[in-house]
Amino acid sequence: MIKSTRAAVMTVLMLLLFVLPVTSIYAEGNLLQNPGFEEGGDDAPSNWTKDMWISGDNSALLSIQSEEVHSGSKAAVIENIEPNHSKWVQMIEATPNSYYKISGWIKVVSTAGEGMGANILAVGVGGGYPSVTDTAGEWQYLEYIGQTGPVQKSFGIGASLGGYSSLIQGKAYFDDFAVEKLDAAPEGANVISLDSSAVSPDAGDKKADTPHKVSPTKMLLISALFSVFFAVLYTKAFRSEKLMKQPENIYSKWLSIAIGIAFILRVWIGLTAQGYQNDMNTFISWGQRMVDLGPGKFYEEGYFADYPPGYLYILYVLSAIRGVLGFTQGSGGENLLFKLPAILSDLVLGYFIYQMSRKKLGTGIAFGLMLLFLFNPAVLINSAAWGQADSFFLIFLLLSIHGAANKKFVRSAILFALATLIKPQALIFTPVLLFAFYHHRAWKQLGFGALYGLGIFGLLAAPFFWNNGGLVGIIDLYKSTLSSYPYSSVNAFNLYALTDPMWSSLDLTWLGIPYRVWGFIFILVAVAVAAFYSFKKDRLDLTKSYFIGMVLIVVVFVLGTKMHERYMFPALILCLFTYIESRDRRFLSLFLGFSLTQYINVAYTLSHLNADVSPGADGIVLVTAIANLALL
Repeated sequence: MIKSTRAAVMTVLMLLLFVLPVTSIYAEGNLLQNPGFEEGGDDAPSNWTKDMWISGDNSALLSIQSEEVHSGSKAAVIENIEPNHSKWVQMIEATPNSYYKISGWIKVVSTAGEGMGANILAVGVGGGYPSVTDTAGEWQYLEYIGQTGPVQKSFGIGASLGGYSSLIQGKAYFDDFAVEKLDAAPEGANVISLDSSAVSPDAGDKKADTPHKVSPTKMLLISALFSVFFAVLYTKAFRSEKLMKQPENIYSKWLSIAIGIAFILRVWIGLTAQGYQNDMNTFISWGQRMVDLGPGKFYEEGYFADYPPGYLYILYVLSAIRGVLGFTQGSGGENLLFKLPAILSDLVLGYFIYQMSRKKLGTGIAFGLMLLFLFNPAVLINSAAWGQADSFFLIFLLLSIHGAANKKFVRSAILFALATLIKPQALIFTPVLLFAFYHHRAWKQLGFGALYGLGIFGLLAAPFFWNNGGLVGIIDLYKSTLSSYPYSSVNAFNLYALTDPMWSSLDLTWLGIPYRVWGFIFILVAVAVAAFYSFKKDRLDLTKSYFIGMVLIVVVFVLGTKMHERYMFPALILCLFTYIESRDRRFLSLFLGFSLTQYINVAYTLSHLNADVSPGADGIVLVTAIANLALL
């Protein structure tokens, strides 16, 4: 009896020794609290907070339900009634420079629109993690590997429908989430950065309860300083015989110094200014995906990527350099590296201004115009601070318009194709080329230009779409990009910032007409106004191509729908080139005006986005919108 009892006890102990470690590892391994949404009420699951890009029950419904679960008795549900980015969020304590496996189960009921589908969000990270828009009525498992930054001690995870800058309608269920710390990343894994300075543990309901206050003092001070700088050059330097008659070799010496100072200033801003971390993380993630998977698998279904292939080649090179230099994720060196294309593009554009205006206006004025561009706060905030690629795109767009203005039609068409491959916004300027071709009846050049342009476009796009939809895949990408952001204004301080809150649905009406229709009307207005000036007086004088381009972008930005805060950027350099060609000083005044409104629009928006909110209809927004209308 004793022997049998002892044997039974030993057997039980052995079983416990075998089972308990497994149970313990699982419990300690999942860093999420309430990972299956089992605890708490239907509207407030324990340890999770509700967060929506567009708040209100008319926009999205987030709750906990028992009818559809993966395991247990409850699961989370998100229903975006209108295009939105909604999520249940939980913050997790983390260890710097560590790897985490993030996983969960998702069941999609429906989605509508071109935005990112249901996903396990890394809060503050623009992309890189998997998403799904159709699970065929079944629960689907998603998993990815993330890495914290060198000083990061926490990160957020969300059960999410939609993504940053990627809004979607639909309904999805979420259950059995897990975050597990790893000793190392699995071999061949596509690791994304979890580091985002834009996120704080206070994200969620507190954001809606306590609106973020952004002080405009610094922004207005910089605007005033640039206005003084402009006034001194405009009223003193440009009218000074002593300065304007200096030998060319004097300005040649100062040219290198000015460009060097502009570069150092941008490096300093790039390292110290808080850019829009979501965009930077997205660029870094896209570049790493290019390195890991190559172009053929980049545009996989469910992966958020709204850029055409052109800039992805640059991101691929940057990611390869990052690997060679060993930059850690989230470091200042990594951020500066990914800002370098825009920073260097600023300098190229400044030098191009100098060279073009030197021939027509003299070296002194050329030097002054270059300074006005290189030290323009609207240019600095876009590239060195925000980290966007607008200056890189603008090189190809400007050279295309320059080619049209100088009757280099084939070159113009090729450069336009490259600009379109980088950003679809190049299509706004299509009438500039079409008018130039028409006025000079350059049908042969049009044919060669179209052949070469489309050929280069197809050659660079082919690696991405050869086995991924082909021509249909390319068309679908541009259609989804152009149809995204179905809102009156996406943080653009224009006409629609005065009529309704920004981010108003295109289906809402103003003066009895839907915003969707207003957008279409003003595209026609922009083309009609551009045609009026193109066909007015000397049609064969193509030097007014810069002015026609400026007309198009200003009308579309100020009166068009779906405009982002940065879309006015090309107007700055087009103002300068219009002045260079016409010598009409009114265009310098327009340059100052658009420089100030563009800087305030971008700087004010950036301050709000880094607080995870959008600008409201306050005095800064309204005055800037009115100023843009007046400048138009």
